[in-house]
Amino acid sequence: MSGQDTLEEGYQNLLGLCDRLEAIADSLPRRIDTAGCREVAIRLPSTLLAVHRLEDEILFPAITAARCPDDGQRLIERLRDEHRHDGEAAAQVARTLNDLLHSRSPHSWEAIGYMLRAFFETVRRHVATERLLLAERI
Repeated sequence: MSGQDTLEEGYQNLLGLCDRLEAIADSLPRRIDTAGCREVAIRLPSTLLAVHRLEDEILFPAITAARCPDDGQRLIERLRDEHRHDGEAAAQVARTLNDLLHSRSPHSWEAIGYMLRAFFETVRRHVATERLLLAERI
């Protein structure tokens, strides 16, 4: 399996978790999908981190090779900033899902739904952009 295939598999796993988050958000507050919350809370941070590492290994060198040094470096810095933000947001989403599982969330249903939606929409846009970069050969 090529590096790009491995990265695409990571994207598919991450987008699958986004789909689970969307289903959880859609079901609140009438029903809490405990199995879905547990699975996403466990898998989300590590899956996101694995994808970010693959991007460091596969996408970032391709950006460096295809663009002038300054432009490539600025793009990589922006993507790394997004990675940091997404990693922090994934940890917060995981904590919130765990709080839901233990009936101790300090947030309103609306706030939880908004948080989940903001996260999965951001991740979906991020993946779409990086797929476009790869498809266009950076």
